[in-house]
Amino acid sequence: MFEITIDTELCKKDGLCAMTCPVSVIQQPQKATPPMISGDHLEHCFGCGQCVSVCPQGAISHSNYPEGTVHTIKSDLVPTYDSLLELMRSRRSKRAFKKRTVEKEKLEKVLEAARFAPSGHNEQSTEFVVIQDQAMIHEIGKLTAQGLKKLATPFKSPIGKLMMRAMIGKRGAEYVGELAPEFEKLASLYENGTDIILHEPQVMLLFCADSVGGTFASTNANIALHNAALAAESLGLGCFYTGFVVTVSERDDSIAKFVGLPETHKIYGALALGYPQMKFRKWPERNPAKVTWLGEYWDDI
Repeated sequence: MFEITIDTELCKKDGLCAMTCPVSVIQQPQKATPPMISGDHLEHCFGCGQCVSVCPQGAISHSNYPEGTVHTIKSDLVPTYDSLLELMRSRRSKRAFKKRTVEKEKLEKVLEAARFAPSGHNEQSTEFVVIQDQAMIHEIGKLTAQGLKKLATPFKSPIGKLMMRAMIGKRGAEYVGELAPEFEKLASLYENGTDIILHEPQVMLLFCADSVGGTFASTNANIALHNAALAAESLGLGCFYTGFVVTVSERDDSIAKFVGLPETHKIYGALALGYPQMKFRKWPERNPAKVTWLGEYWDDI
């Protein structure tokens, strides 16, 4: 259990900490009075850091955030909406990489962005595996090709289709069944020396987590991956989501074992990364957002 204290001399009684606490550990029963720590709720604190981040006076001490672990936001470095949107619009999946080593400093910056992704219940469950050895990357491609071929095999017979339907459900079986010919083709091409699974990147990043007890493990990993992809773009790197690696990892642990993950850990996301051979200078339009507006409350403002 965490320890939280409030310095009543520094506290300005604004109640910001009580308003921002997601589980009501900090409460302010009356306005203009010092907030208090609820003993009944303290055990539910998951150390999100909201209270220490919102207090402008630094009146709150939290055992999960000792001195030196809470930092002032540099407002001048926060991007505008337009600059952030342009980064998102210009980010594209890049699958042609230069034979150029990616500096460790840049990889560390990508991981720094990834670790600051939000996570369900502040689990911070995502772990990272960085693979730079080309022989290991090739082996991951080989294991992926084998996994895709194995996944496609049951759909060659009516009995196999029925078995897959029982295992992964009707909709899942229909979806994988439609992709089965593509899986076989990709595997065949890889076996014959054409890699259109990983596209020979200089680096692979795996986003992993313990699958036991982690309610939001998959979601957390993929949010972290999105942070990493945007960070890579800002650093002049290119990457793409290697969905086939994830597809295979959902159904067997061959890749997880190969990279030495603990038995209960799974791979929930993967990026192929390197210096791109080309630069995109335009971004194409996408379909309009499908939006349902419920309650046009702004008409009353």
